[in-house]
This record gives sequence, C-alpha cells and structure tokens, in this order.
Amino acid sequence: MNKNEDLERFYQDAIQMISSTDDLSASGKTIVLFRVAMESGAAEIGVAGVLHLLSRLMSATLGIMNGVDTDDIFEDILDDFNTEYENMH
Repeated sequence: MNKNEDLERFYQDAIQMISSTDDLSASGKTIVLFRVAMESGAAEIGVAGVLHLLSRLMSATLGIMNGVDTDDIFEDILDDFNTEYENMH
C-alpha cells in the first residue's frame, strides 16, 4: 500500500469511528480530534510544527470553500510539509 492509500484508509477508519459515536456533539468530536492531532503531532514535530501544519490545512480548506481545485490538495500539503520538516534537521 502506498502513502496516499494509507492516509485514505486512516481517514476512512477515523470517519467510521466518528460516525459510530452518537453520544457526542459534532463540536465535541472536533475538539477530541484536534486534541489527538496536537498531542500526536507535537510528539514528533513539536507544537510549532503542528500549528504550521494546521495553518496550511486551514488555508487549503478556505481555498476549497472558494472553489479552488481540490485534487490531492491535502496530500500535496503533507508532501510539502514533510520536505520542509526534513530540511529543518
């Protein structure tokens, strides 16, 4: 399985888990997901790295809302971010 397939599988697993949790509000689920993202990301790339990545994701999402082509946009961010992070070491 390639990286994009792994990411898609992880995404689908997360969506399935979220969908099966009816006793939490959408806001509660969002808070938990952000907390997990912050904690797991910070362990590897630091808080500043996570905030940078979240900023890129928010910018991409705003672009999508304004009609920007969405083909592979999130995978492109990950590829760009991994390259930036590797160059920092």
